[in-house]
Amino acid sequence: MADDTQHDPKRINAAPTKEFFIYMLTRDVQLSRAILDLVDNSVDGAQRLRGGGRYDGLWVRVEVSRDFFKVSDNCGGIPVERAREHAFRFGRPKEAKDTPGSVGLFGVGMKRTFFKLGRFFSVNSRCKTEAFTLSVDVDDWINAETNDGPDDWHFKFTTVDESLPEVPEEETGTIIEVTKLLSSVADSFHLESFQQQLVKELSAAHAVSVDRGLAITVNQLPLEHLPQKLFVSNELKPAYVEKIYPRQQIDGKEGEPVRVKLYAGIAERSYHDGGWYVFCNGRLILKADKTSVTTWGDPNGMRQYHADLAFFRGFAYFDSLHSVLLPWTTTKTGVDSDSPLYKVVQREMIELTKPVLTFLTELARQRDADNEGDWSDKRLETALATAQATRTEQITAQNLFTAPKPQPRPPGPKMQKIQYSKTMEEIEIAKARLNVKSLKEVGEKTFEYYMEYEGGE
Repeated sequence: MADDTQHDPKRINAAPTKEFFIYMLTRDVQLSRAILDLVDNSVDGAQRLRGGGRYDGLWVRVEVSRDFFKVSDNCGGIPVERAREHAFRFGRPKEAKDTPGSVGLFGVGMKRTFFKLGRFFSVNSRCKTEAFTLSVDVDDWINAETNDGPDDWHFKFTTVDESLPEVPEEETGTIIEVTKLLSSVADSFHLESFQQQLVKELSAAHAVSVDRGLAITVNQLPLEHLPQKLFVSNELKPAYVEKIYPRQQIDGKEGEPVRVKLYAGIAERSYHDGGWYVFCNGRLILKADKTSVTTWGDPNGMRQYHADLAFFRGFAYFDSLHSVLLPWTTTKTGVDSDSPLYKVVQREMIELTKPVLTFLTELARQRDADNEGDWSDKRLETALATAQATRTEQITAQNLFTAPKPQPRPPGPKMQKIQYSKTMEEIEIAKARLNVKSLKEVGEKTFEYYMEYEGGE
């Protein structure tokens, strides 16, 4: 950016420096999250190719090592015009055309990842009839000067060709490589624990895309397929609600609406995995949330999450052709709780959650009563044990949470278990003398004997 103060003495230069811009762009994003942004771009490429269909035959390959980072795909490539005018800009210009249903959002992810990882990056893209390469030494770019003055913010194609012979879809794609890695990045990439964490985060973030057939690998290790499931039976049915929110209701403009699907129910008991999961255009942005951001605790007037509720699972899917309408943050690591749309949907999530928590609270109470030796109603336990784990996309009937009602406690005195331990030899002698076969009978007979001969007044 040229300094024109000599032409306009009242003009004050407020342009950012590249060093400061890079520092601010990368300081608050985790390393693994930066890599997820590049995979998001590949998923958007698959979306451009296949729309709402299957991704079979498409792949994304991530490679990390102490010396380099690389992500490659066969998801259509980056059109030259998109690269020239939009893809490498810092922020998304108003005239940029969205990929319908994309997970790319603000136009910062790819560039942020380049600067987060190292000091040299290259992009090699091949579309059906065009291709380009771009190689950038970050230090040279920072120090670049042109006839316009210092701080030239442009990149330049290394090679570009917009009139190539057409190739099949499977030969199109993008290869991105980053070298001259920052020392902290190289050290992290060398750790097996980091690679395992990256696989775990990618598996969660792109479970929907993998389910649609996209093959994603990290150092040749395929991502684990993690479909979302809830227990279903004749007696136990999860809540499922689907609604459409017109765009005019969200930001006052005409256009494509936001579609929201909400599921709330019971799954395998896991304290870590319990909670709400929120997806935007198929991209997981909030995993197993147990805070007031979704439904838990104040200020929502709901119970705090605890161990008795570890069966709970909630899934919220927000989908729109215009990704800017969805309630996600720039880093795609959480929801924008100030979003008017999210505030409306959150109230729906709370109402769907309440009956599930009532069921789980009653289940815990009955288990406690059974453990203490008091009366036992097995209806809730049986409903849970006989239900089948069912994928959310197979749950199509809109329904509120359904579960058997607990029976009232029968009249009579409250019962309590008595437990004590003795050697097996002593227990066998007691069984023989009392003429009984079970440990329970030994306990009952010895207690009755005590009350008859020692417990009287």
